[in-house]
Amino acid sequence: MSAPVEPMRLLLLASEPEWAALLHACMPALKGAAVLLTAPDWDAVDSLFSRDRQAVVLTTPALQPAPGRCELPTILLLHSEPEAAPSGVSDWLVSDQVNVDSLRRCLRHVRERGVLVATLQRLAEQDPLTGIANRQGFQALLATRLADHDGRGVALGHLDLDNFRHVNDALGHQSGDRLILQVVLRLKHQLEAGDQLARLGSDEFALLIDTRRDPGRAEWMAERIVEALAEPYWVDGESLLLGCSLGLAHARAQSGADPLMWHAHIAMRQAKATQGCTFHVFNERINRHARSLADLESELRRALRRDELELHYQPRLNLADGRIVGLEALVRWRHAERGLLPPSEFVPLAEQSGLIVPLGYWVIARALRDMQALNTQGLAPLHMAVNLSFRQFQDSQLLATLSRLIAEYGVDAHWLEFELTETAVMRRNERVRQTMDALGRLGVRFSLDDFGTGFSSFVHLNSLPITLLKVDRSFVAKMDMREENRKLVHAMINLAHNLNLEVVAEGVESEAQLALLRGFGCNQVQGFLVSKPLPVDALIPFLLQSSHRQVGVAG
Repeated sequence: MSAPVEPMRLLLLASEPEWAALLHACMPALKGAAVLLTAPDWDAVDSLFSRDRQAVVLTTPALQPAPGRCELPTILLLHSEPEAAPSGVSDWLVSDQVNVDSLRRCLRHVRERGVLVATLQRLAEQDPLTGIANRQGFQALLATRLADHDGRGVALGHLDLDNFRHVNDALGHQSGDRLILQVVLRLKHQLEAGDQLARLGSDEFALLIDTRRDPGRAEWMAERIVEALAEPYWVDGESLLLGCSLGLAHARAQSGADPLMWHAHIAMRQAKATQGCTFHVFNERINRHARSLADLESELRRALRRDELELHYQPRLNLADGRIVGLEALVRWRHAERGLLPPSEFVPLAEQSGLIVPLGYWVIARALRDMQALNTQGLAPLHMAVNLSFRQFQDSQLLATLSRLIAEYGVDAHWLEFELTETAVMRRNERVRQTMDALGRLGVRFSLDDFGTGFSSFVHLNSLPITLLKVDRSFVAKMDMREENRKLVHAMINLAHNLNLEVVAEGVESEAQLALLRGFGCNQVQGFLVSKPLPVDALIPFLLQSSHRQVGVAG
């Protein structure tokens, strides 16, 4: 048996008594579908009926509420037909046309309009794929929960899936959608009454966790969630493993929605520093440091837009003839308050935030521009080495962008060299090989940077189009003091030569180190003994001077 339909409450707010008489005369024919109430003023409407979904206000133009004053649907009472539809109201009635039929039609229109508005509002606050709240809906929900509980008894989780974009790229967006539905299903299985789930973006979710009964509930729920998401997924017959990063933040008394979401986001970013499915709880003690990193990231974005970065170039010396044969481009940030920052101060942050891709393109473009400037000085061509991050190496626009930049600056691509780390070339070896082959067809060559600090397979290295190995400075620095380092560097050089690769030793700072490297048959050296990194305006006179004679350290 269905529940009885609640009658619509008609709230009459009018100073003219004729309106009450006209409307009262229609009520019996409506057979209880509506009741007429007289409201003395707008304060009464607000206090008694502001959240009554079955209430409709009927009022005259003289008493019509200002925009935003009343959220209830409003019917305007007029003495003549308007020339245009009145604004800010759901419908209107004209006094000499008021009868049962016109009132019934008007109320039906208001009801249908209300259903439509409610539906549009729900759709605007709902994720169409999963049916859970979207970002807009969640923000309203979070604000309500915090207000209802005085900012206590709630923990917020910010969940981000790792490498979800690669699933879309490899399997297509429909498979990505099916994967998201599986993620949502697993999350729902972990939630209980009082908890809420929302989708903030493509692969980001928010979880409202009720902690009123148990303040420690958020932590053990986080453990269950990351364990559930760590299990393999099946999509179109493929078994997939996804990492996830979950940040937790506990609401405090009088804390607002924005600070709580910010704290959960910070915790999520800290969880991302660990591989696999992990969670991290926001800690007030590290808030200052986290804000410092966030401020630095924001400043770095502005620095890229405002061209506040610059390149310094460290020369590479050929030991066979004592001439400069190459340069390594090293990015610097001329910070307004902190001075000239080295890459170690901001490149890891760029890697973490995704800014490494636009930063990398800026470095390539500036290096090519400076190559062009060196050519106009009549200097012999030099190999220009640019560090390429694994993220940029995976970027689908790398080949097209590089081709455009090479053509724009009119340089010979054979003099451009990309430095890759061992970690980069050992991940997804076939994909790496295909990208390197495509770039190689442009004329670009490759070197392996920081050799000895990662995990390499010489079999794999031999299968990749690498021209040079760069021995890391950590081995070179202690070579003249420790026999183990000398033997290790000597062995690296011999192995590289057996693979027909040239060797560049980094961080050479003393004559003793240079003599040992020459004795080991090292091909090139780079370090303060040759030259510190130089801005381009200081590099040009250095190269012009060195081109007329062999550099003194050549022996």
